[in-house]
Amino acid sequence: MKRLLKTVLLLATIIVLISPRLMTHAAGKGLQIYIAGGLSQPQQDWFAKTLFPAFAKANPDFDAASSSVITSTWGQFDTSVQGWLSTGSGPDVVYLGSEYASIYGKVLANIDDQIKSWPDLKNYLPAALQTATYNGHMVGLPVLVGIRARYYRTDISKPSGKDFVVPATFADDIAFVKANTIVKDNAVQQQAYVDIGSALFDGQEFVANIWGAGGELYNADGTSAFDSPATAEALQYMYDRRRAVLANDKVATLPAFQGPPLASGKVISGIFPTWNLPDHKDKLWDSIIVAPYPAGKSGKQLIQVFTDWLSVPAYTQNKDLAVKFLEFIGSKDNALALSATSADSPGFGWVPVRTDAWGDLQKDVVWKQLLDLAQKYGRGYSDIRASAELRPLIDTEVTKFLTDQQSLQDTQTALKTQYDAILQKSGLVGTAAAK
Repeated sequence: MKRLLKTVLLLATIIVLISPRLMTHAAGKGLQIYIAGGLSQPQQDWFAKTLFPAFAKANPDFDAASSSVITSTWGQFDTSVQGWLSTGSGPDVVYLGSEYASIYGKVLANIDDQIKSWPDLKNYLPAALQTATYNGHMVGLPVLVGIRARYYRTDISKPSGKDFVVPATFADDIAFVKANTIVKDNAVQQQAYVDIGSALFDGQEFVANIWGAGGELYNADGTSAFDSPATAEALQYMYDRRRAVLANDKVATLPAFQGPPLASGKVISGIFPTWNLPDHKDKLWDSIIVAPYPAGKSGKQLIQVFTDWLSVPAYTQNKDLAVKFLEFIGSKDNALALSATSADSPGFGWVPVRTDAWGDLQKDVVWKQLLDLAQKYGRGYSDIRASAELRPLIDTEVTKFLTDQQSLQDTQTALKTQYDAILQKSGLVGTAAAK
């Protein structure tokens, strides 16, 4: 009897000692996922209540309860990502933009051993896969193609309806903005043009306008081309367009929008991400035209296309599970779920990178227009060198010009001088480096 009692006590002790490990294994591992852009609460809930539980069913080693999605605004994006990837501590999956593989590729995990054998990879656009590649190795998976077009409300514009003509040049657009902006009592009542940040200036659009004026960002030796005539034309266009809305900076702008700006009745046109548009079933689309951007005198019209992707940092202790998560969120079903824009969906409005999902999308009239225009006018937002330093430089110097604190010539000189110094410090100047 004593021997039996000792045996029972010994077994009880062993269970106590090993049970924490067994419980940890049973619960599985949690993942932390970072998505940029400031996810809404319904979008965060979709990850927590829909995506994570579904992934857990397919992967018993994943614990949905201990997993989380974190987000930030685009203004916080560079600081957050740079902090995690430079210190080697942060989320297991990190959202990155088109131009970031060249910046952070060295500190991202090589996931070829898993992802290259994934059968679904054949359905991804090759050019998009290249965005998530560093030194010939995949370091992540593209999650969306952002088609950033220009939209016009023809029912409330002047001229309207069938008489409306899409502005094709910078000069046309300035005339359009002047004709369709209403200012009363020193406050904007109706705005002819709103950009992605509702601030009448966006750094990425500035780059697009340089391209649209026939210019490029770099010379053959890798130095900045901010002193080019195309840059001057783009800057002057954005200044004149701003002044067509705000005669001076004491004029009050429109209040913050509740919902898509195009649905406010106070905005005639703008460049918006696909998630910030009216529901595709809304009757408003009967009088909305989707179009490329106006172009400069020697340039061509274009639409900016962004390929955003999910990376796996080298520091993660959950590499295998993180790659499985990329494959799961990258499935056709989830790609279509993330493309939804209806009022009863989380409203991500992400354009799938998977071509096998486009057939479903093209049944939607709005998506069909966007995909067709992207194929005809699309230019990828890529090869933006030292982008983390370039973004605040553009914001600071161009804002000075737009608000009459700095001349056009001084702005171009400041942009070129400072960006050349950044490129030189990063080893990006010189013919070999430029290549």
